[in-house]
Amino acid sequence: MDQIEAIVREVVARLAKEKKPCPDRLIPAEMSARHVHLSKEDLKTLFGLDQLECAREISQPGQYLSNCRVRLIGPKGILDNVAVLGPTRGATQVEISATDARTLGISAPVRLSGELADAAAVTIQAGSVVITRKAAIVAKRHLHMTPEDAAAFGVQHGQSVCVRVLGSRPLILEDVPVRVSKQSALALHMDTDEANAAGAGKDCTCQIVSCSAPAACAPCDAPASAPVLQPECQTLPGKLITEQDIKKLCKSGAKSLCVAKGQIITPLARDTAKSLGLNLTYGG
Repeated sequence: MDQIEAIVREVVARLAKEKKPCPDRLIPAEMSARHVHLSKEDLKTLFGLDQLECAREISQPGQYLSNCRVRLIGPKGILDNVAVLGPTRGATQVEISATDARTLGISAPVRLSGELADAAAVTIQAGSVVITRKAAIVAKRHLHMTPEDAAAFGVQHGQSVCVRVLGSRPLILEDVPVRVSKQSALALHMDTDEANAAGAGKDCTCQIVSCSAPAACAPCDAPASAPVLQPECQTLPGKLITEQDIKKLCKSGAKSLCVAKGQIITPLARDTAKSLGLNLTYGG
């Protein structure tokens, strides 16, 4: 009897340690407004400082809002009172939205943070000091995760996923890279254009709705191997499901839609689902 009890305890202990993927877990969705990261040399030139003072910590560990502000100047326009985030970096980087780029009159590429090879030139002003740097990018939306988060969601560093932003105007963002690091806090980062399009306010959340194959490269602190998330049945918010809803869902890579009790799917939406190979199931 004691032996059986010992075996049961061991099995229970092992099950408690197992972490099963939880793809339905909600993720904080944060708007990343325009901001600047300065190199040590440019911080010294613009403000005469050796380091930035922390005014307020932000969501990602180790990063903070400073008291410094700059003006961005382009061929066609100006953006005032742009925040400078700390700590300093190896190269100055200006992260703006596509709308900001049009205001400035520059052609900034969509890039992940740190990818500055073809960044647009922009002039940065602090007081009477002015410098021009090829540093402007439209920040690409991305998901921050720890290795533990990545294992829980069944994704890997460098993998692109589709994310449904659950704002007042829900939408699906495609091609969202997963960035895995031990220094990360779980969050989706999107620019002001994307956040406004989704009606994303304070405490907005999102869900991963599909995944593509992971990129070939992975950092040393990323999970060595994690299963690719394959959701079996997607859901849609709202009472009415239209043809456009079906097309968007199929474009995200979904293979099945669960129509909840009380939802109405139009005849055209049903025909579209059939023609696109989307399986429909109906809740009780």
